[in-house]
Amino acid sequence: MPMVDLIFKNWTLQKAPGESFFRKIITKGSGVLKLKKNLELSVNLVGEGQIRSLNKKHRKKDKSTDTLSFPLGDGNGDIFICLSIAKKEAKRENISVEAKLAQLTVHGFLHLQGYDHEVSKREAEKMFGLENKILKSIY
Repeated sequence: MPMVDLIFKNWTLQKAPGESFFRKIITKGSGVLKLKKNLELSVNLVGEGQIRSLNKKHRKKDKSTDTLSFPLGDGNGDIFICLSIAKKEAKRENISVEAKLAQLTVHGFLHLQGYDHEVSKREAEKMFGLENKILKSIY
């Protein structure tokens, strides 16, 4: 099983799960994907202003979003999750905030592993299939 070197930071003032929650998700994800290499990742919980500014700077989209990931190569990288948007989506989808954070973490993690649902319908099906498989292994 590969080592997961995870840096976690909640940049918001809102209460949220801690590092062990996100480490478990990433570890399960790397197991489902049968990754052999060690991983270096960061998971950052941020507010709407910060996620919007990252989205604008790096993706030229001047709007808030729920999650962004920035690959650093070889499956490593940074995941940013907007906690307030995650909470709103969880309420709208009638699921727990933890379940939503898990889904967004897996989503960002898969992007770091090279999956991209925006490339084609086939890629989207592959990525969302893996997302569901990883989430099922967690719960």
